[in-house]
Amino acid sequence: MKLNMFADFTSAIPLEERLGIIKEHGFDGVMLGFSEEYKHIQFELADKFGLAVENVHSPFDRMNSLWEKRSDSTAIYNRTADCIRICAENNVSKIVVHPTDGLVPPQVTVFGMKNFDGLISTAANYGIKLLFENIQLPDFLDVLFGKFGVSESVGFCYDVGHENCFTKGDDRLMKHGSLLEALHIHDNDGNSDSHMLPFDGNINYEPFAKKLKTLGYEGALSLEVFKDRSEKYAQISPAEFVEKAKQAAQKLDLLIAEA
Repeated sequence: MKLNMFADFTSAIPLEERLGIIKEHGFDGVMLGFSEEYKHIQFELADKFGLAVENVHSPFDRMNSLWEKRSDSTAIYNRTADCIRICAENNVSKIVVHPTDGLVPPQVTVFGMKNFDGLISTAANYGIKLLFENIQLPDFLDVLFGKFGVSESVGFCYDVGHENCFTKGDDRLMKHGSLLEALHIHDNDGNSDSHMLPFDGNINYEPFAKKLKTLGYEGALSLEVFKDRSEKYAQISPAEFVEKAKQAAQKLDLLIAEA
């Protein structure tokens, strides 16, 4: 499988340096964020290093404003629509989207469904697929996939770390496996969303590997890991962190192949 890594694995060094390190350690591609600083130039930088852009993670703070009428609702909607437009202009066809934000669930509203309907329609017009991710409140995936799951502009990004620390045993991978388009792979202790390297927490990856084999998943193994969220990596350099990430990705790839 292709092995990819999130470009924003640390804030300690500039994006260009991060991309160079990722390339040097043999990753095939990257997932990108959508920061104000880099959203217009990051695609060219990735191309400079010969790294394929698998997808872009749209901004996810204040996403509940798409469900509830607030002073920033229009801004949050336009921010997501802007991400769709800019990705289309740079030939990136998939965007990861959080359905909600935080632990307090908003109400499922007509206002919210209209907002997501509008964003999915915008994505369709640009040839973009929105990949909704399992986070703290995965029931909202049932709502969105129940209404929009038949759309060719809708898919699923499965986050194995989120399920381990937020909704253990929920098994969204198999529930929404027919819509699976991308993975966020990382580890944790089951309590905090620390985005550690695979095999550094308490996730058992053997069932995960078997499920991917059962689903016939042929996409990339994409590590969404953060050096700065765990003291475990405080004493190593960004390059050493990426080297360990590549080793973990290769170990997982082998586990899937042998599942």
